[in-house]
Amino acid sequence: MGYRSQGAMVVAFESLADMKEVLAVYRLDPRVQKHNPFVSGEHAEVGTECWQFETWDFGDESYSPWYLMRLDFSDWKWYESYEDVQAFMHIADVCKQFAQERLDFSYAYRFVRGGEDGDDTEELSYGSDTPTSHSMVEQLEDALTMRIENSIDDDLEQYTTRQDPSSLGLGNINPSDVTRKTKENDNVNT
Repeated sequence: MGYRSQGAMVVAFESLADMKEVLAVYRLDPRVQKHNPFVSGEHAEVGTECWQFETWDFGDESYSPWYLMRLDFSDWKWYESYEDVQAFMHIADVCKQFAQERLDFSYAYRFVRGGEDGDDTEELSYGSDTPTSHSMVEQLEDALTMRIENSIDDDLEQYTTRQDPSSLGLGNINPSDVTRKTKENDNVNT
């Protein structure tokens, strides 16, 4: 059966254009193409355990919304050596690359994970070196935390709205002829 984890990964972008640029590069990675993290796995409900797209409007019309990619996972074998997990984690590398190449690129990354053992928790937060990014990281840290008993405090949902990728102009990133493999060597759901 193996050791299982639950958690969430959220990437926030200042603009939809930034998110689209990152996605264009992210989707070129062979692990992303093989495991298609935009489609629910064979054992998951449709629309779960894959990237979801949201807008975050803070409940205040004076701010422009941020655009989020979000993964919520439960009962996964979350080992960084597994290729299917690497497909999800690759988004952080792409964002770091953009931040190094463009000084005005603002993003925030938040990852929380808790394992079966109560003291096995992991929390990561970072972003680019812009004032907007610093604010984004702070907001994500406040909204999404892992409690010691491995339950996730998720205040992020209060001000986010789930978005259909096509309504954001992302095209058909969930092609019906592509499914995530869940064979024995594809480890997330086995």
